[in-house]
Amino acid sequence: GLALSASQPAFASTRSVAYADLDLSTQAGRANLDARLKSAAKEVCGMTRKDASAAEMEAARQCFAKSLADARRAKRDIKPTALATR
Repeated sequence: GLALSASQPAFASTRSVAYADLDLSTQAGRANLDARLKSAAKEVCGMTRKDASAAEMEAARQCFAKSLADARRAKRDIKPTALATR
């Protein structure tokens, strides 16, 4: 999988994002991976917390933006391959 890490020490967390089940040679497969990356970034950066203060939410938004950008850069290094047909 692709490792996604929180970009700020306050959110020191890492999440592995699986993509072996996706056909990255298609737009749908790439969009699905991007959705998984967004979800993981929200989780590791604490954006799913309902009890966060305004300052914590701002820090989480900044963490999300940086973490997602880093993950998207890493995604570009993945060779798009189609799933094997059986």
